[in-house]
Formats: sequence, structure tokens, C-alpha cells
Amino acid sequence: MKIAIIRPKVGLGWGGAENYVANCSLELLNQGHKVTLIADRCGLPGVYFKRAPLLGRGSMMKNLSFFILVKRILKKEKFDLVYTCCRTAPSDLVRLSDPLHAAWLDLGYEFGSSTLRKKRPRHKLLLWLEKESLKGARKGIITNSKMVKQEVIRYYSLPQERIYVLYNGCDFNRFNLKIRAMRDEIRQRLGLSDKKILLFVGHDWRRKGLDIIKKILPRLPEKCVLLVAGGKKKRFQKRIRYLGRVKNMPLLYSAADLLVLPTRYDPFANVVLEALACGLPVVTSKDNGATELIRIGETGFAVSNRPEEIEGAILKLLENPPSPEICHQSVAHLSWKRHVSELLSLAMSNNKRPSR
Repeated sequence: MKIAIIRPKVGLGWGGAENYVANCSLELLNQGHKVTLIADRCGLPGVYFKRAPLLGRGSMMKNLSFFILVKRILKKEKFDLVYTCCRTAPSDLVRLSDPLHAAWLDLGYEFGSSTLRKKRPRHKLLLWLEKESLKGARKGIITNSKMVKQEVIRYYSLPQERIYVLYNGCDFNRFNLKIRAMRDEIRQRLGLSDKKILLFVGHDWRRKGLDIIKKILPRLPEKCVLLVAGGKKKRFQKRIRYLGRVKNMPLLYSAADLLVLPTRYDPFANVVLEALACGLPVVTSKDNGATELIRIGETGFAVSNRPEEIEGAILKLLENPPSPEICHQSVAHLSWKRHVSELLSLAMSNNKRPSR
């Protein structure tokens, strides 16, 4: 099949959605399909790339220019399947890779009225683009969690039979239990052999809830330290190490005792899947779609992002950690091969009008 996949930036190690498109593209290529990435930037070698530049300054102009330029490209070239992983239209399938903006306006702000926020130009544009992308999906909408499916139904009154839940895949060649053989060595290198290591992963620190963990840390036992992977690399503090961008995440997953992600909103945090695949238990918030992978009390906890609840869950898992094997087996079925096969099955089973 000749397949177009759309996302402004694509590359391994560039972020959750960017990683998703990269891994999905590689698996499609592996299965013999011809893949065209329509993007502003592409860090994936060996893939056919058509550039739709983000023009202008500020998110409004960049989002709108990308929407317009993608539409022009799709008018000129025919594909068997158009799969957009961002707010563009038309498409055959749209995947909600970013936080649903309609939901984020209610969940992501501590103060102010969501009604007033929706009237601001930037939010109005993003809501319009989001609505257009959902409306322009000829064959259906893919969400990466049941949580987001219910949000789409709630905010956009769309029929549930048009919405499919398809969990992300995982590269088990990278994220597995074998790396745990180096656990003691890695902890020694970090100088943390005798510590309990809490791991936070994310670039968007506010949305991912880093401030909540920092409030909790002084109340935890002195042996607990926090590693922050992603965002800016900063000077180490007494119990916090800011590592900046980390290329070899499996090493950190194997060295840590617990992944902690009290996110304010996440459609599906890939780091939860990666951590479990590496045998690492997880504490995250109920506003994370990836909680659907957690066996509560067995491989982790999903709680509110109130500091006292996060603290309680951390202490329980540190006191009684699950075996790495149980964590890995809980997600071992979520390969990229399976993901792509299910994606293509959805595309082929729906016989509505073809791509133009």
C-alpha cells in the first residue's frame, strides 16, 4: 500500500507522538508498504519525506500553515491510506496523538474559566483544527486509550462506533528485561547504589506534574532520590538530578526503582509502557490513559495527582515492589507488529469512500 503519515516532526527520541510515528513508519516499511511522511522535520533516514513547513511565528501561524500546506499536498498526490497523527484534514484515519484540546482546556489550568479560555484566538483556532480533523476522517478516529475515546464522545458528540481504541506498540528489542543485568553497574555509575531511585520522564514538566513530585520528595525517606529525564539539564540539587535529554532510556528504567508520573493530563504516556516493559513499576495519575495498562496494586497504582495520594502509592511500591517479570509480562503483547496489523485491519475493514 502507498501510505501517507502526517505529523509536523518525526524522529526517534523526539517525544511521544514523534516516536510513535517513527516506529509505526518503520514497521510499515518492514511489512513492505511504501510510506510517505508529510512533515516539517523528519529525522528518520530511509523514508520518503514530503515537507510541509511550519511558517510564521507563534503556534497559531505554525498550526494553521501546516494544516493548509498538508491539504495542498494531499490534493496533488493520491494515497491508498492517509493517516494523520495531528490536527489536519482530510484523512482516512486520524489518531489523537496530542492531548484533546477541548479536554485540556478544562483539565490543564489551575485558575480561570474554561469558557473564557475557549474565546481566546489561539484556543479557538486549535479547537477548530481539532474539530476539522475529526470531521475529516473518512474511515474513523483512533484513540490510544479508552479514556480519550470517552472524551471525544463527550466533547464532540461523535458516535462511538466511529472511534477505535488502539494501544501504542513497544520496541521490545530496546525495552526488555535483559538490560537489568547491568542494573547494579548503572546505579554505581550514578553513585546511587544505596538509594531508592524515583524516575520522572517528560519534557513538559508542568503538564507531567514534576512540581507535584518535588512537593512530595521532602516527605519521603531520605534514601529516596529523583532523576528527571527530559527538559533542560540543570545543576543537581541535593535529592534531584536533572539529566536533560537521555538517549538510552532503557538504562535508566533498569536502574530505577519506580517510575512516577503524576501528569495533569496525558492521552497515553508512552513512558508507562516502556517502563513496564523494562520491569519497572509505575505510579501515575488517573488522568493518564496509559493507566489502562497497569494492574492496580500489582504492577503499579493510578491515583489522583494530589500529593498525599501519590506519596502513599510510592511508599507502598517501595515497601513491596512487584517482580520485574510480572511488570514485563503485563505488556508483552503490545508489539509494533501487532499494532500495525490492527491499524491496517481497521483501514481495510472500513469500506467508506477512498482517499483522494
